[in-house]
This record gives sequence, structure tokens and C-alpha cells, in this order.
Amino acid sequence: MTHPPAANPEAEKLNNYPLFDWLRFVLASIVVLGHAGIQFPTAFGGHMAVEVFFALSGWLIGGILLRTDRRELPRFFFNRSTRIWIPYALAIVLLYGVALLHEGASLFWFKYLLFDVTFTHQLFTIFPAALDEMPLDGSGNQFWSISVEEQFYLIAPLLILFVKQGKSLWIWLLIAIVLGAFESHFAAIALGVCAAIVESRTAFSASPVIRWTAVAVAASSASVIIWTKSSFFGPIFAVAIVIALAKPGRRARLAQTAGGLSYPLYLNHWIGVFAVNFVSKRWLPLDFEMFVLAQYVLNIAVALALYFAVDRQVQLRRGIWYNDELGKRLALTSYALVGSGLILGSALLLAGY
Repeated sequence: MTHPPAANPEAEKLNNYPLFDWLRFVLASIVVLGHAGIQFPTAFGGHMAVEVFFALSGWLIGGILLRTDRRELPRFFFNRSTRIWIPYALAIVLLYGVALLHEGASLFWFKYLLFDVTFTHQLFTIFPAALDEMPLDGSGNQFWSISVEEQFYLIAPLLILFVKQGKSLWIWLLIAIVLGAFESHFAAIALGVCAAIVESRTAFSASPVIRWTAVAVAASSASVIIWTKSSFFGPIFAVAIVIALAKPGRRARLAQTAGGLSYPLYLNHWIGVFAVNFVSKRWLPLDFEMFVLAQYVLNIAVALALYFAVDRQVQLRRGIWYNDELGKRLALTSYALVGSGLILGSALLLAGY
């Protein structure tokens, strides 16, 4: 039986931006292909794709929070938790389950499971050593970005709704500058929020001139990044890409599917690499090009299945599941998970692990 989509008040707080669906798909594909061994120019590789994801989150989540009051926060946390946690939990079960069967339990298995479950992965993971420690040769190393996103979801409501000047452009611009100076991943998110603040006041996304100006800024930033081999201008490139593609319009069903499958594709693309590598080593040797193509096609198929089986079902039903008390409990759980991760991760770090 098909459930009609239940009302989601947050959906009315933002315009539809159909190009964002394709942007998500392209960004996830860049990460997948990069992890399979494809070499991209610095400004267009997996790291920069994630930066654009962050800027996009700043734009979207910032835009929602700017139109949210404190009474609506349970809905905000409920929507974030169901949308992010359920597919993420499945990805963790798949990855750590296969790792347990293939490699067995170890201190590192428990260590990185702790970081991933408590959304503190990027705070305590040290590369490149972590790639040798993480399950399945670092197959879950993309989970660090989910931790960054979750931490943003917890910090942003506090700043925007509980700090007097939390909706001020200058506050978020200052945050972006400071974070950018430290080359923090949160800089791109903060710039995305800055763009959302300006959009809420001016509706500049309706202007083709602004979008083409953003294209020019993105191209200039990419050139500087390639020339200097520095990621300092990465957040500027990322937010410029988001602004360039922020054209309001109607979202086509195919685009929605492409955008929707990008999340399970990003989370679970180790499956295609693992499966094709397994077959290639035992029965059907593949050259590099065929290996990359086979794992990508398989990953798209897996992501599409997971999207319709999990992500899409969550979107259709979460309005039915929602109640205020559940939203509050999920909010408390969110802060508790990250808080416990900070404590336990610090203890492991002090103990030399």
C-alpha cells in the first residue's frame, strides 16, 4: 500500500531548487569515482565535492532555521534525525557487519564504531594512519563528513535561535573567516548560511546576473586552487557553486530520484568496490577502466534500491510518525551522542589509542 506524503511544514520554508538534485548526484559520483582510483584535478576531486556538500547544507539548513522559531525545534530535530540517521544506521550495520565477518572484532573495530555512532569521527581520526586501522581498509572513511553535518545541525539552532545576533550576516561571516583561517570544514557550511541569510532578505536567487557572477567566482576560485594547490579558497568555490545553481523551479521526478539516491550512494559505495574487487580477484580479472565502470554501475544499482526501500519510505512516512515529544527526545539523544563521543574519544586519545 502506498502512503501519501504527510504534511511537512519545513518544505514550505524553502524554494525548490531542481539543479540541487543533480548537484548532489554529481558530487556523490565524484566521491565514488575518486575512491575507486580516478584522479581528479584538485578543485574537482572528492575533497572539494564534500566542501560543496557542506556549503549546500549551510544554504538549506540555514534557510530553514532562519524561518523557524523555537517552538518548531522538535520538528527540526525530528526531520534531521529520521532523514540522516536511518540510512546512516543501515550503512553502519552493513559496513561493520561485513568487517566483523571478514576481519573479526578488534580494538580498532570498536574504536571507529564508537566514533561513527557518536558522530565524532572527524574529531579523533588521524589520517593516513586511520586508513590502515579502519574496517575494510578504510571503507567507511567518508563517514567523517556525516559527523561534521550532525555537529552543524546541533550548533546552528543554538546560534541562530538562542543568540541575540544569531541571524546576523556579520556574525556568520566572521565565523566563516575564522574557520577558513584554520581551514576548517565548517567554513564552507558557515558561508552557505551567509548566502542563505542574504537570500532570505533579497531573494537574489531569482537573478540570472547573480548566478552568472557566482559562476565567474567559482571559476576564478578553482583556478587559484589549482595554481596554488591550497584549499584555502575551497569554501568560496563551494558556496559559489551552490549560488550558481540556486535557480528556483519545479523539481522533476527523475531529478528527485537522482538527488535522493546520492545519499545512499555516498554512504555505501564501498559495496561496489568490495564486490567487484572480490569477483575480479577470483574469477573475472578486470583492467582499471572496467573495474571503475563495474563498481560505479553496481553502486548506482545498490543506491537506487536503498533509496526506494529506505530513504524514500522515510520521506513518505515521517510526517505520520512525528509528534512533539519524539522530536524532543531525538534532540536530546543527538546532543547526548555527540557529548558521549567527545568524552569517550578524549579518553581513548589520552590513553594513546
